[in-house]
Amino acid sequence: MTIMRKSPALALLGLALLLLLAVSCARQGAPGPEEGAGNQSREQREAPARTAAGEESTGPAEATAREEGVAERTGGESAGHPEKEKRAARPAGEGGFTAAPEASGGEAGAARSIAEVRFGRHGGYERVVIEFDSGRVPRWTLSSPTGEGYSRISLPGIEAVRETGGRFGGEIIADYYVVRDPQGGFFVDIFATGPFRYRVLELKNPGRLAIDYAPAGGSLARPLPVRGERNVVMEPRPGQAISEALTVSGYSRNFEARTTVLLRGPDGSVLARKSVTASDWSEAWGYFEAALEVPPFRGGATLLVGAESPRDGTFQGVEVPVVYGG
Repeated sequence: MTIMRKSPALALLGLALLLLLAVSCARQGAPGPEEGAGNQSREQREAPARTAAGEESTGPAEATAREEGVAERTGGESAGHPEKEKRAARPAGEGGFTAAPEASGGEAGAARSIAEVRFGRHGGYERVVIEFDSGRVPRWTLSSPTGEGYSRISLPGIEAVRETGGRFGGEIIADYYVVRDPQGGFFVDIFATGPFRYRVLELKNPGRLAIDYAPAGGSLARPLPVRGERNVVMEPRPGQAISEALTVSGYSRNFEARTTVLLRGPDGSVLARKSVTASDWSEAWGYFEAALEVPPFRGGATLLVGAESPRDGTFQGVEVPVVYGG
């Protein structure tokens, strides 16, 4: 019997062929660079990343919708024709509401103008959104005096506005006014219908300051300021006792910023009168302040703030009932 032996060269060649076949099979089974882990599609891999606030890094319109809920746009001095937008609101139970008299935040120089003011109703609270002309929120301070029914958002770095005020008509929030601050910049007064608590959120891209208001129960310590079509009197308040030195302050939009303050006594006579120029009247509401010297009188009097009609000379404005307190 003849025994055939394999040569060492043939054995090595067979082993090499087996190794090449194994490597080829391994390469065919491994995922390529386009597939990634878990066989994700390209669209899944390239989806926008979400920030810590849950807002996508792209698509500011979608981010705005998620933050603001069902909103009503207001323009000019009245609500106009609200455009209701279907948006997903934050849950009311997140908390964070406060009654602190002061709050502040923002970044100096981050924006130069107010682009829009919006209002939205949510479960248990109402939201006011001040949108700016950039992706960030400028420096702001919020003043909410204890016992008062309004909050003032001061924006010292703002140079121009596209909104001047309007009615919200909410159950918690009534209306707002954009006023040129004589110290520089603008401030926004937001009036409530009663006591409230608030919280503030800074949102980016676009830059927005969102203020949420929730009812606090109880009653206000002071009456709300008297507000009219062209005149708002912050001081004094209805029924307040005045003295010989009376300071009247507020804001107005009378023609050429000329605002007249006069006090009529119980018999209708004019006890004091003064005309001042407000800080603005065409672009926004203008702040004014007038100091009156009041003679003693008995009973009630009426403070009138406004302007005389160019047509017939009649006085047009708001009335604040006051009493003499000595």
